[in-house]
Amino acid sequence: MRNMIHKRKVPYVEQMQQTECGLCCATMILRYYKGQDRVTKIRETLEAGRDGLKLSYIADYLRKRGMETRIYKADISALDKLPLPAIIFWNNEHFVVLEKIKNDINYIVDPAFGRRKVDRETMEQSYCNVVMVVQPTENYKPIKEKSNNWNIVLEHMKKRKKAMLVIVWMSIVSYALQMSVPIMIQKIIDSESIHNYGFVVIGLAMLLGIINFFRGKKLIILQIETDFHLSKSVFSKILMLPYKYFEGRTPGDILFRMSSITSIRDLLSEQLVQTVMQAGALVFIFVYMFMKSASITLVATVLFIITGVFIISMKTLISEVNQDDMMKNTMLQTVQVETIYSMFAIKTSGMEDETWKNWKKAYERCLNSYGKKSCVINIYTSVLSFVQNIAPIFLLGLGIYGAMQGKMTLGESMAIYSLAGSFFTTGISLYNFWNDFVVASAYMERLHDIIDSENEKNPQKPVTVKVSGDVDIDHVSFAYTRTSENVLTDIDLHIKKGEKVAIVGASGSGKSTLAKLILGLYEPTNGDILYDGVSISQINKSELRKQIGVVPQDMTLFNQSIYENIRMNQEELGLDEVKKAAEVAQIQREIEQMPMKYYTMISDMGMNLSGGQRQRIALARAIIHKNDLVILDEATSALDYENERKISDYLGEKDCTRIVIAHRLSTIIDADKIIVLDHGKIQEVGRHEELMKHDGAYAKLYHARKKSA
Repeated sequence: MRNMIHKRKVPYVEQMQQTECGLCCATMILRYYKGQDRVTKIRETLEAGRDGLKLSYIADYLRKRGMETRIYKADISALDKLPLPAIIFWNNEHFVVLEKIKNDINYIVDPAFGRRKVDRETMEQSYCNVVMVVQPTENYKPIKEKSNNWNIVLEHMKKRKKAMLVIVWMSIVSYALQMSVPIMIQKIIDSESIHNYGFVVIGLAMLLGIINFFRGKKLIILQIETDFHLSKSVFSKILMLPYKYFEGRTPGDILFRMSSITSIRDLLSEQLVQTVMQAGALVFIFVYMFMKSASITLVATVLFIITGVFIISMKTLISEVNQDDMMKNTMLQTVQVETIYSMFAIKTSGMEDETWKNWKKAYERCLNSYGKKSCVINIYTSVLSFVQNIAPIFLLGLGIYGAMQGKMTLGESMAIYSLAGSFFTTGISLYNFWNDFVVASAYMERLHDIIDSENEKNPQKPVTVKVSGDVDIDHVSFAYTRTSENVLTDIDLHIKKGEKVAIVGASGSGKSTLAKLILGLYEPTNGDILYDGVSISQINKSELRKQIGVVPQDMTLFNQSIYENIRMNQEELGLDEVKKAAEVAQIQREIEQMPMKYYTMISDMGMNLSGGQRQRIALARAIIHKNDLVILDEATSALDYENERKISDYLGEKDCTRIVIAHRLSTIIDADKIIVLDHGKIQEVGRHEELMKHDGAYAKLYHARKKSA
């Protein structure tokens, strides 16, 4: 028995995070059954995290929503007998929705790539014989509250009501003047004299030019204000998002979303006003034409409706090819951004050919997508261009025939010809605005992944704390999501002011994760972290981090001078303080040898400096603020022994608490406390001598590292 006949398409939901394919598939199924679920809302319960979701977790969530779910191990031949749409496992790493099967063609809705038609051969290669059938039960209650992606824009427009009214008024006058030109032409033709109306036409044309000039100036101001409002809202929101948000999204994807603001700005500030005016002009033209000839107006209306049906029928296809083109451009931008940032690894690994092939593949996909979109748009515009050109001529013929029959004057038939051109041009512009609105709505959906995401949690009434370096980690456990396993389990530590505490362990043991928890970049699943007896949940995270010096494993330097990179735009810090910090970080001599010294510009990400230089500038950045707590995550891995010892001695003299995550164990032999992590749990705690005598995990790690050195 073949699967059920589908009366509607599965609504497409694009994945905004690389690991959210399962979550998006669940959203598509819920929307197919008339729900208005948003990914951001579902994410609060069904968080994908960095590792994605198991199919069983998706099934549990859908059952809680009132769905019946059944997971089968089924080959391709069985799919045709199952009720669709269903979620299937794809390429051993991905979930997609199988919408329907028709004539051995499988209709796939892929959260990463959009809609696709897949033949049996491709299906056999990609389908992994796992399918989850989802159907509503009596308990299913679809969410009816449809959110409005345009709220942020509408609020701005309300504030700019006065400016918009001025533009609307100017547009009304402009359109009125434009509409008066055909009427003047009619008068000239019928009077058989240009003297009575010639100067009037010239005066109207000059007035129209002046009004359009000032209207353009007002539109430019509105565009700038709209762009600023949207960009400010989105960028300020980006800065308020938790660190975890950026771990699951590529820089290229976020940059593409930011760049889409330009399209939204143009739609709102210019096309929206014009559309309102065009709607009014359309009514005026229709009334005038009807007064002159009801029969010709009826023919024009029929042609207009036929054109509208064509435009509406193309809307879905245009939306799909635009969505696909947008995704392919995002993927291409991601590849290009990653290539630029990874140039050192590419060069040192000799991966130029592989990188070229990877870019070429992404670029070809982008070109193919653009080609498909261009073909669809070409058909669309060609048909509309034909209508715009032929319809007025056809109506002119009817008008001339009417003039020959004595039903109207020749001037009136010419006026109808001119107005018919405006009628169809204006009407098609209105239809096109709707299509542009559909495309812009897709952009807004992507922006709302930023806007609707939860801000980093901060208390409403934060407690002011002067961080002295006393830190308590009170039975802390951490997992990336509610459903994933713990990365850290029951970490219990007390770090006293002035101590040097080292955290060691094999790769993946949780060292850097613990550092991020201490900084408040992650929130503990269980337990608490206290600074001088105050819970981190009661402290403003930004204010806390300003009091902690951090030198991460991957140093981030900005495209500014060395001077600004060290002082980090803290205006109260002058050149003398910067020089002192550079001296302590053992980088001063090298900076002084540079032609521009402290005003030497650092290229993006510090690519014009060596690894050791970048590390020491990052250390100078941490030293200059004289914080009582410093976290060093592999911070001296690129330094020689002598420079490393001098920096360590300086921090020790300042009675500064140091939390050191080290791979090179020779750097932490003098630590007051060494914590050994293994699979997210503390295995040993003690000084170097004590742990070596114990001959446990630390001793084995120390000997292994020493042997490999």
